[in-house]
Amino acid sequence: MLAIDFQHVTKRFPGVVALNDVSFNVRKGEFHSICGENGAGKSTLMKILSGVLTDYEGDFFVNGTKTGFTGTRDAESVGISIIHQELNLVEELSVAANIFLGRELRHSFFLNEAAMFAESQTLFDQLECEIHPRQNVSELRVGDQQLVEIAKALSLKSDILIMDEPTSALTETEVERLFRVIEMLRNEGVTILYISHKMEEVFRLSDRITILRDGQHVKTLNREETTPQEVTHLMVGREIELIRLGKGRQATEPVLEVSNLSLLWPGHARGWKLKDVSFTLRKGEVVGIAGLMGAGRTELLECIFGASEDLPEGRILLNGEVVNFRHPSEAKEAGIAMVTEDRKRLGLFQQMSVRENITICTLPDSVSTGIVHSRTEAAAAKKSIDELGVKTATAETAITSLSGGNQQKCIIARWLRTQPEVLLLDDPTRGVDVGAKAELYQVIDNLCKDGLAIIVTSSELPELITLCDRILVLCEGHLTGELAKKDFSEERIMELATKLAD
Repeated sequence: MLAIDFQHVTKRFPGVVALNDVSFNVRKGEFHSICGENGAGKSTLMKILSGVLTDYEGDFFVNGTKTGFTGTRDAESVGISIIHQELNLVEELSVAANIFLGRELRHSFFLNEAAMFAESQTLFDQLECEIHPRQNVSELRVGDQQLVEIAKALSLKSDILIMDEPTSALTETEVERLFRVIEMLRNEGVTILYISHKMEEVFRLSDRITILRDGQHVKTLNREETTPQEVTHLMVGREIELIRLGKGRQATEPVLEVSNLSLLWPGHARGWKLKDVSFTLRKGEVVGIAGLMGAGRTELLECIFGASEDLPEGRILLNGEVVNFRHPSEAKEAGIAMVTEDRKRLGLFQQMSVRENITICTLPDSVSTGIVHSRTEAAAAKKSIDELGVKTATAETAITSLSGGNQQKCIIARWLRTQPEVLLLDDPTRGVDVGAKAELYQVIDNLCKDGLAIIVTSSELPELITLCDRILVLCEGHLTGELAKKDFSEERIMELATKLAD
């Protein structure tokens, strides 16, 4: 029996056909992966199925019944829920309040907060994660916020569960926990539609795989009858060249020196987020920061960029001079740029266009006698769009209409326009497809060859191994090891990531 049957679904946005006559089906109880580059139409199709988008052409059937939703409540009423790639949480509310937002549990006329806290805790126990239901969402890192979104979807006990890049912000340990939950749901007969750029996940879990490209249905294949190489080729419509990075790089003089950097953690039993971290970054090299969630990867970059809430202890030298940045603007002026891991909350100006998002940090370059010269600004934006291969109808397109990967390219382009000496990339390819990743890897490699010093964090160990000249490993705020390229291995990195310093 079919759980879902899409028939000739088309969705148009101004200047863009996001979906073009898409038809395929999903069987009841199967794990069905949907693959495609950013902008292929995957998330758009899932938003139609979950009632987020209601204006489209064509039809779809749920359990054999022709269906049309006026909103997400309609979808939930027939057993469909979605875990969005972009987080949709209310930061001012508690974790439990977010999970039950719009369907709060009540006792007579009053909210039954005890019941909501208890059910939330049960969900987090199921996910094997340590998140307190009473904690405010604003206090959580993006990885924990992703787990809250997953718990929220699980609380609906849906028959059809859509997962849009659910592991993009999770560590490998958290991914394994999620996979155990997925296996449990499959045993209970839940139909799962899974969007992911990670081929190892797709081929580990799928019954069938559907490929979309440029808004069109390319092919639906049984997992055992295809390969990751074939799926990747169908996704991009071309062969992706084997990436060979590092040849021609030459690390020169130190540009950034960090000595005994510590960051306090008031009120926490551990007392600190970082403890006595020391390292050197040279021009013309890429240094990776590895570690499990909570190891201090993001906090380390924030301290360097002047973005931590509390001032760190220790010493930071930039080109041999001591710096104490109290605000990111000071770091920017000194030649440091940072691309944050939380694209939606900390990276995008959501009310602005693609052009404005790219040029906002370098707008004075387009100003003369107090007036912004629109042609100069537009030319600068177009150059960045072309260099990074941003898929957008025009530079005036709303940034929110772009896919997550293309939004990330715009943020990277923005900071590259500041011509930094040090570039901090916090999980830069989260939610970026395999083709775009290859392009970003090449951009990073070229920047490094030009003498830029780069620090990159990632929850994907193969990514760090591919990109980096050295890898520093953190565990609970301690620097537990430094690996040269010849010593890279996932096993060694994980060993250091789970072993506290002596």
